[in-house]
Amino acid sequence: MKKGTSFFYISLALIAVSLLSCKLKTEEEDLLDKPGVNITENQVTLIIPKTSNSTKYINIYRRDKQFDEDINIGVIYHPQALGNDGKNYVFIDSLIKKNHAYDYRVRYCTDGEYYYTAWSDKIYIEDNYNAYEENVNLTFRTTSGTDLFDLLYEPTDFTLLINSTIVAPEFPEYTSQNFKPMIIVTNGESTQVFEIPALTQNTKIALRSLLPADFLDTDISFVGIVGQKTIFDDDTNDVLENNDTNHDGKPDEEKLNKIVIWTDPTPLTINPSAKIVNIPSQSGTTGLDYGRRVK
Repeated sequence: MKKGTSFFYISLALIAVSLLSCKLKTEEEDLLDKPGVNITENQVTLIIPKTSNSTKYINIYRRDKQFDEDINIGVIYHPQALGNDGKNYVFIDSLIKKNHAYDYRVRYCTDGEYYYTAWSDKIYIEDNYNAYEENVNLTFRTTSGTDLFDLLYEPTDFTLLINSTIVAPEFPEYTSQNFKPMIIVTNGESTQVFEIPALTQNTKIALRSLLPADFLDTDISFVGIVGQKTIFDDDTNDVLENNDTNHDGKPDEEKLNKIVIWTDPTPLTINPSAKIVNIPSQSGTTGLDYGRRVK
């Protein structure tokens, strides 16, 4: 990858999509219609109803019924520009496993407010489907096989040090060109993801230059690591139809609309026992909205 393109990916991954730009709706308000779900042998296709021309972005959540836990799996950004059929948006989830049951919901950010849908119908991934086997690693792990790893926090220069060997997800689509490692950070009001340079041993993550103003001079904590794939506007139709990852057509710098896909997050701990840290001001760029609150 060319140096300029690599820098662009880093900048693009940190585009401002702040949680503070949308206020959370109360639980008493009505939920919007649930997304439709269609299943084939190797993917789930979400059919998401269009609700407004002014929707800024849509967060996608998946719940694994086996563990009764929900996670963020992606974002449709500038959805009204994606075309589709004018009535619905489409999101494809291919990181699914056999013999698991899933349901989905989405959250619209529209006119400064968040609007949640109800959960979709439950779908079960049959054993004869061409989905991933249970033993396929879809997340980051350590060489010991655990899905929890430690980072060392250095308060003198406000850095995180990766002090162990981290193994990338094993599914075929996962490459360093397609997916970028991201760290999930929360300041108590906003949870966002930020691209980190690498996950190799002894890599230092300079937090003061990474984080934006909302995450400086305040208490923050580190939630986990996730892989992020960004699909640009010229790629969207190919990806939705063929799960393609080629970046043909316009230069990436001219591609404004995108879909973001996240792997399952890997939790982490910060040593020495630094669950909460406070980093003095410098510069940074707002990350993508990874808001965790789901009603």
